[in-house]
Amino acid sequence: MKEYKTERANIAQIKESLSAYVTMAEQGKTVVVCRRNKPVAELVPVETALQPNRTRLGSARDSVVVTCDLTAPAMDEEEWGTLR
Repeated sequence: MKEYKTERANIAQIKESLSAYVTMAEQGKTVVVCRRNKPVAELVPVETALQPNRTRLGSARDSVVVTCDLTAPAMDEEEWGTLR
């Protein structure tokens, strides 16, 4: 797990310099947001180096065999009355 540096700031400080704190988060620091010196939230860096989506359209083609008529009714007309 990645270790982050931590910075603390009160809400008033965040309001004054939000872009500076966002820059800190971009640089890998976690900013703990405090209200009256009590932690209430965290501004954390977003992990952008996620693995790319490797799904390929058509990769499972011909791997499923349909053995029935998918357009046929699921049950006979007489059985519909029992569903009421």
